Order: sequence, then structure tokens, then C-alpha cells
Amino acid sequence: MITIRIFYSKIGHMVTNKLGEWAKARLMELAKEMDLRLNKYWDEEIEKNFGFNPTQKKLVHKILCHSKEHNLRSAKRARSAFVIYGYRLGKKLKKSKNQKFENMEGVWRAAEAVELVHTALLMHDDFMDGDKIRRGRPTTQEFFGEGDAHYGDTMAVNVGDAILCLGFERLLECSSDREKIQRIMKQVLRGITNTAFGQAYDVSLSKIGEITEEKVMSLHRAKTAIYTYENPLMVGGLLAGLPEDILEILSKYSVDGGIAFQLQDDVLGVYGNEEKIGKSANSDLLQGKVTLLVVKVMEMGTENQKEALLKVWGKLMAEDGDIEAAKLAIRESGAHTYSVNVARKYAAKAADTAASLRGKGLNEEAIDYLEGIARYMVEREV
Repeated sequence: MITIRIFYSKIGHMVTNKLGEWAKARLMELAKEMDLRLNKYWDEEIEKNFGFNPTQKKLVHKILCHSKEHNLRSAKRARSAFVIYGYRLGKKLKKSKNQKFENMEGVWRAAEAVELVHTALLMHDDFMDGDKIRRGRPTTQEFFGEGDAHYGDTMAVNVGDAILCLGFERLLECSSDREKIQRIMKQVLRGITNTAFGQAYDVSLSKIGEITEEKVMSLHRAKTAIYTYENPLMVGGLLAGLPEDILEILSKYSVDGGIAFQLQDDVLGVYGNEEKIGKSANSDLLQGKVTLLVVKVMEMGTENQKEALLKVWGKLMAEDGDIEAAKLAIRESGAHTYSVNVARKYAAKAADTAASLRGKGLNEEAIDYLEGIARYMVEREV
């Protein structure tokens, strides 16, 4: 189990980039613990050996082993960390030698649930995008397809559905308080519903008229802000019994933090190191992904720069030279700098919102984490 370190240097005495590095270290520490717990969870699920004949048992075993491998691929675990720190926000450390929090088994189960749901939605997302690689390994449809694309796609939908329900089941085990569980489940289910609406908006954007900055920001609010930030933070906050005014502040933090996170993801999706991001740095362009980078090239770029972008955007068979020319056009048009600056602006707003939680009788270390991680998310390389 993680031993919590008391953070004595408060934000008023710390350079902000140092706070970001501290939050990154806490995130990495928590990710290790999360991976251990998820590994144990999957082993227990596999041992159930579901099936009514040997053939069915063999298939279910293959499904669960793939899902375990997929779920345990190298990941930041940002969502589960928000569950943990959303909970810690309303809790104080016990006065003991090792400074551990009170029993948090239920909170960890909620964090596991969030990671299971994340894996399920990634499986569906990869199916919709037609991606072949996720975090350096085959996507679910590639793993099962083996030359039969329709079968692979069908399995990606089925396996994703099964893992999604396993996540919901795990969430039901996070508390014995039925009223609290009801609120948490309602939060999560509505959050995933709105994320699905956001995904539908995402895949429809290129078909429903002019793409604008406002439409891109609405997309990020509907997807990343809710799914990556608000849902897990609210789960932790509801488990801690945080009052409504604090939950409202966390919701505001989530909007700005989620937008900053996604804008940085979009930049990495074009210019990131492929080994670090675990996918092709060309896929976002070739799939015609709607990003602020694309919007600003079309608004700010020269005719030649627009032409260079459109030559590869949404063109799966684009040539390498044309792809590099499109990336150069994004930089030279000012779209790259614009997107980075907007991401930093939203990250700063999120950090300021986190700082506004001080003086309200909450856990200072959790506030430090929320403020620091907002800044780190736009400085990361993965």
C-alpha cells in the first residue's frame, strides 16, 4: 500500500513548476499501486472460469486474459488518481507513525472501477477509429480479428460491453451505504451517457458544417472534461461526503482541466514520440480528427498551408512526405503555438480553481495535487 508523504511546503512557498513535478511523482506512485490492485482483480476474475462447456470457457479465458493485458498496459492512471484525491480532499491523515489514511479499500475499488470502464471505452473507441495499435500493442479488434476484420470488430464491441459492466459491478462494491452508492452510480452512468453523446458529436463534426473553435471546445467539455476529470473526481468526492459547494468547485475545475488535458493530447497526437504515446503520430491527421490545430490552420494559415493540411487530413493512404508537410504547415501557420497557449491558459484556470479550495477545512495535500496536476498535464510528453 502507498505510504502517504506529508507535503510541508505549501503552494505559497513553492514555484509552480515544482508543484507540477511533485504531483507527477504522486501520480506515478499511485499508478504503481493501482496496477498491483488491477492485476489482483483480473486474476480473481479469470479464476471464476465462467462457461458451460470447454469451448466457451476457453473463449471467456481468452477474452479476460486479453482484457487484463490491455488494462495493464503502461498508463498514467490519471482517472483513478482523481478518485483517490477527490476522496482525500475531504479526509484528514490519522496521527500515526506511518501517516496512512483511514481504511480506503472501498475507494480503491471505485478507482479500479473507473479504470475498467476506461479500458472498455478505449476498446470501443479504437473500433470506431479503426486503430490498430493502443499503447504499443494490438487493439482489441486486431487481437481477435486475425485476418477477419468483421469478427475482430464484433469482438471489440462485445468485449468492451463486458468489461464496461465489470466496471459497474466493481463500483457497486465501493461502499455499504446504499444512498451513497446510488448517487455515485447515477453520477457515473450519466457521465458515461454524456461522454457517448460527446463521442457521437466528435465523429459527426466533419459532417455537420463548418468546424470552429467553439465546436471543438464544446466537444472537449462533453468528452474529456466529464470522462477524465469530473466523473472520477465526483466519485471520490461523493465517497468522502463532500458538500455541494465543494463539488461545484470540482466541476468547474474539471471543465478547464479537461480541456487543457485534451488540447495537449491533440498536440501529442501529431508531434508526440510514438514510443511514448503508444500509437502512430500520424493517425489523428489521417483519420481526420477534429482538433484545435486543424481549426486554426484553416483560420490562420495561408492557402498553401491549408492545402498542405487538407492533402492528408482524413486521407488514410497519404504519403509520408505530404504528412510531414502538413505538420510543418500546422507549425508555420501559428496553429501549434496557438493551441499550446490555449491549453496553458485553461490549465492555469484549473490550477487557480484548485487553489480556491484552500481555507475551507479540506486536505491541503489533495489541493496541492489538484493544483499541481493541472499544470503537469500540459507539460507532459505522454
